[in-house]
Amino acid sequence: QVLKGHSDWVWSVAISSDGEWVVSGSRDKTLRVWSLASGKTTRVLKGHIYGVRSVAISRKDQYIVSGSYDNTLRVWSLTTGEVIR
Repeated sequence: QVLKGHSDWVWSVAISSDGEWVVSGSRDKTLRVWSLASGKTTRVLKGHIYGVRSVAISRKDQYIVSGSYDNTLRVWSLTTGEVIR
């Protein structure tokens, strides 16, 4: 399966513990949440002002943490896509 949607390099990916979701971080400054079942983007997370270099999903699949070249970490809700911190 090939997942397409970012407009620039993909630098980091993480998969949820239940195998349902993949999160990708890109030089295009966004994170994408993908459904592995459909191969479609379910959310595009925006907020970083430079590329997203790293992503991780919490053990209980509640949160995404992203690290960016803008020198910030952001904590997102996996279910809503909202920034928590």
